[in-house]
Amino acid sequence: MSPQDQKMTCAETHEGFSHRQGPNHQRASVTKCDILIVGAGATGLVAAATAHDPALRIILVENGDYVGGTTFRSGGCIWMPENFVMKENGIQDNKEQAARYINAVTKLTHPNLEEQAIHGRFRDERLHAFLTQGPEMARYFRDQGVRWMTEPSQLPDYHPHIEGAARRGRTLDPAVFDATSLGHYQRYLPKPDGAPVIPRFEDFRILTRLRPPGQYPTEVSALPKGMSRPMSMGRSLVAQLLKVCKEHDNVKIWTGWELRDLLLSEQATGVIGARIQRRDSKEPVDIHASLGVMIATGGFAQNQEMRDKHLGRGTAQDATPDMKTKREWSLASDEDAGVALRVGRMIGAGSAQLDQVWGIPTLVDPRTGKVVEGMFAISKPYSIVVDGCGRRFFSESQPYGEAVRSMYQRASKDAQAAAFWLVFDRKYRRRYPIGSLKSVWQTDQAIKMGFLLHSNTISGLAEQMQIPSRNLQATVNEWNEMCSEGKDKHFHRGEDRYQKFLGDPAVVPNPCMGPVKDSPFYAIRVFPGDAGTRGGLQTDQFARVLRDDGSVISGLFAGGNASVALLGTQGAGTTLAPAMTEGFIAMRYMQGLVYGNS
Repeated sequence: MSPQDQKMTCAETHEGFSHRQGPNHQRASVTKCDILIVGAGATGLVAAATAHDPALRIILVENGDYVGGTTFRSGGCIWMPENFVMKENGIQDNKEQAARYINAVTKLTHPNLEEQAIHGRFRDERLHAFLTQGPEMARYFRDQGVRWMTEPSQLPDYHPHIEGAARRGRTLDPAVFDATSLGHYQRYLPKPDGAPVIPRFEDFRILTRLRPPGQYPTEVSALPKGMSRPMSMGRSLVAQLLKVCKEHDNVKIWTGWELRDLLLSEQATGVIGARIQRRDSKEPVDIHASLGVMIATGGFAQNQEMRDKHLGRGTAQDATPDMKTKREWSLASDEDAGVALRVGRMIGAGSAQLDQVWGIPTLVDPRTGKVVEGMFAISKPYSIVVDGCGRRFFSESQPYGEAVRSMYQRASKDAQAAAFWLVFDRKYRRRYPIGSLKSVWQTDQAIKMGFLLHSNTISGLAEQMQIPSRNLQATVNEWNEMCSEGKDKHFHRGEDRYQKFLGDPAVVPNPCMGPVKDSPFYAIRVFPGDAGTRGGLQTDQFARVLRDDGSVISGLFAGGNASVALLGTQGAGTTLAPAMTEGFIAMRYMQGLVYGNS
């Protein structure tokens, strides 16, 4: 039932409700449901699709015009230890081994995490819930018709030297899906944009090697034939979850609605609904949810005011005035605007990790001018990344979250260094694309438009980059000498299993190292970007939102980037896996199915 079908006034139906909306209180029409889910990315779609009881009335509200959010433009993979694909392919794994690895990586990359009081108290319970309920969530959706790649992922865990790391298999990828099977539900998906269909996230490492026209690499996962509108990775995941919602037929989807406030009980002890409003309307609607409200609206990556306030310090964001964090560097969707944090704090919800992001290097696609991920570009041989002083400062092939952390830490030590460049030569340009830039003609256009710098000499390139030419020349000379032996004596680039995986196996002895010596030379800016923020509302193992003292705000649940992140840089899919599991757990809790709760 849409809000337009409800003509009751607030006064007629608001007995026992307290809005706490201050001077802007408005009368609102009312509608009712059992469960309200706000945000239709992976977390919200999973929550809606888990509500399989046809008697339950579910309303899924999305601020954007389409469902999917940041998930739609992501790799769509989930990092799930001991998953069913591993078991079916004879790959050994267990929860204890995974827990040791997760905790060791967390201590290495986020050493102060345990000091955050509430999060530290509930982290073990949340981790146990993820490791036990996560694989069950993946199996549940397989049984509901969501198709996953049956061949195990070859992606190794990101820190292969740490005890408990897996050589392969922990990453699950959604299979390629034909969106036309959604029928009229296709209207909820963004319109086709001509993007290539890449079967799975790890195939990027292969498809970022240029080949003659018409030649398709045999090592890439095969594309199914006969599909009218094939979707892969995050697009496939969103479309498949949407199809489950369609088939359950008890989920009403409202797009274009903003969350304004949460509705509290008369004693203000719990949440019993939410006030929403269409972007093109001044009339709010109150939704009363008898079982609970799930917030899955993402973080605040696209809210510059919140970025300025929260991302100027901390483990990942040791920023300087010259290195102000910018929303333009982020890959998060425009709807990632901090709504969860705003409405949660208004009713006393606790929060943590607000100084952290899901870091990923980004760059401006020199063909389109759009911001795109840069992790595969900077990891290829025949290139280096330098700072504003013309010096290398990290392994370009390390996990992308660590790369961004290194960029901020470098900037915090020297403000002059707070500009980063990918420097590469003609051989790189002929072998690998930069964003969607492939042909020589496109390169000339990118240079004319100013997206790409080029020169016949390193000193000439340095002049355009406005960095000391002597430093850049010395850096390139030393790099070229190290490439002859395949040993990066400073940062050990290409020495572990993960870094080798990202490299080019045709390059020996080190697939990540190739000299920068063939003129002309090129440079493009690299930014400490992100795929979203890691901080949010405090939650427990049931995804219930907590106050700062650890008490539960009844009726309110949160997951994904709306809540405090559980994992870090353990492997590919550590953002989506806990997010989807939290949506699954919250919905089962509300239905009385989790751990025997009633």
